Amino acid sequence: MELTLPTTPVTLPPGVAVRVPVALRNPSLAARDVRITVARGRASGWASVDPPTATLGPGATTTVEVVLRAPADQPPSASLVPFTVHAEDTTSGATAGFATGLLTVALPVPVTGDLTPRPGAAQTFDLRLGNDGGYPADLRISAKLDPPGGSAEARPEAARLEAGASLSVVLHARPARPLVGAPRPYAVIVSVYDGAAEDRRPLLTAVGTGTRRPRLPNWAAGTIAVLLALGATAAVAISGVRMPLPGRNRAAAPPSVAASAPVPAAPVGRPFVLVDVFPHRGADGGQAAAEAQRAKLAAAGMQVRLVDSLASDELADDGAGFWVLLHDGFASPGAAQDFCTQWRTVAPKCTVTP
Repeated sequence: MELTLPTTPVTLPPGVAVRVPVALRNPSLAARDVRITVARGRASGWASVDPPTATLGPGATTTVEVVLRAPADQPPSASLVPFTVHAEDTTSGATAGFATGLLTVALPVPVTGDLTPRPGAAQTFDLRLGNDGGYPADLRISAKLDPPGGSAEARPEAARLEAGASLSVVLHARPARPLVGAPRPYAVIVSVYDGAAEDRRPLLTAVGTGTRRPRLPNWAAGTIAVLLALGATAAVAISGVRMPLPGRNRAAAPPSVAASAPVPAAPVGRPFVLVDVFPHRGADGGQAAAEAQRAKLAAAGMQVRLVDSLASDELADDGAGFWVLLHDGFASPGAAQDFCTQWRTVAPKCTVTP
């Protein structure tokens, strides 16, 4: 049995599955059933074969693949590492043929990029990616909205980025549009993954922000409400029907029921960690900037929540108040400090409030 491997060394980024083709040829005059394995060695623990067996008639050829995946924490190799692929007769177990190849463990692909809104195009962003590594990168791009509602798509969703090259990706966000009210802030979160590594963290995450205007401005909604009220009044006057007044022929409610209940404060449990603070200022009171930062932290894996200081008894609200990013529910101040230590590189302002 003749086996042929690629002549160029195989490059393995840590944690990424790389498929290496193995060409098989049966030069004999009889059919052969063989099992394909990787000989014991450094690479054997990283390898599997797809499919693991093959049947070849006289003079027939076929191709199987050796799937190599170095551990995610595997350091780069300073030299080439040999690996040997064996074909064994499934009946006798005898070696029918073998071939030897070379591999090296490389650093992950250093992908860089930035996300910017496209001037003059609502809910459209441009993501420019660059490959600063020494070999091509197969990329997968995904996008989502925060808060959820609507859709976001990337074009293209997958691409091959050659070494030293750049690529432009267009992001179209379609957040749900409110009927009336103030413009609603949103964030679009874009994640770029290694196309061959489904279970790895993103190579790059970028966040863009925007606002979605309501379908009806406040003045139009008010005008419609006035017209409806006038129409209802005119209908009552023409028909002569007397509308019952609120509370008429009805027993007075007890004071405890009639009085309106106060708006409950947002509960914040102590101890908690203060991650970031945004003053109430600007057209939207600083909410868009706070939501964008929360989305960026969530994309990095850090879970926090956004609380209005004016709605909480635990938070200071000097002046006009603040939007506060925090995390609570810790069993002890020590656990809160461990949380800040874990996320210090992502949230350098993280502080514990006992």
